[in-house]
Amino acid sequence: MGHSATEPETEPEEPRGGARTWKLAVVGLVGVFVALAGYDLVGMSGHLGATDVASAAHTTTAATPASSRHGSPASASASGAPARSARSPASPSMQAAPVAHSLGVTSAAAFGPDGLSDGDNPAIASRIVDVSTYLPWYSSWYATPEFGNLQSGTGILLDMGETVSVSSVRLLLGAAPGADVQVRVGDDPHPADLSPAASAYGVGGTVRLTATAPATGRYVLIWFTRLPPASQGHYQVNVYSVEVDGTSSHP
Repeated sequence: MGHSATEPETEPEEPRGGARTWKLAVVGLVGVFVALAGYDLVGMSGHLGATDVASAAHTTTAATPASSRHGSPASASASGAPARSARSPASPSMQAAPVAHSLGVTSAAAFGPDGLSDGDNPAIASRIVDVSTYLPWYSSWYATPEFGNLQSGTGILLDMGETVSVSSVRLLLGAAPGADVQVRVGDDPHPADLSPAASAYGVGGTVRLTATAPATGRYVLIWFTRLPPASQGHYQVNVYSVEVDGTSSHP
């Protein structure tokens, strides 16, 4: 009754606190999203970094030779230090032995059971040394292969001019087989001082006699104890050449 009927009614104002709360909620949600995105980025970066490191470590290990991990010369070279040989210098006892080769013969002489005094056909014994003649030294002929029971053998004595070690002897005989032959070696030209080094039986043509052990001496005797046939009722040996293989005291 005391108021004017024309005054408009005033609408109630919304509380200011509700709008502020809503804005804070929106800002908080945005912050959460930003934080989660940043966490994902950091996690992915860390994962990629770890993968790269592991890959690099794997690559380095694969490129390193297996032997270098055990102190081999390869690891020494990779570190810049010179590789050392595992072999020690060869001692004199470990050095290679001299290689056998053809030895020169100084002279040749006919040799019999008593030595140089009763050899067969001594005048032509030098043919063994001078092979340019193409003529053989030959023994006397006998009625049987055993020298007609007149003597024990016949042969040629080679003077090598120095002490040598004989490994083998090569003979070129007449073609007919049947000769029994020995190689004897020693330092004195006497039958008792020449020791057997090799032997062959029933041979002819090219014959190689290999010593069972290195035989050392200045003289090499080619000694026949049985003769091959030469003709009906005749036995005789022909020697065209002799080659001695071994090593000398002055290589």
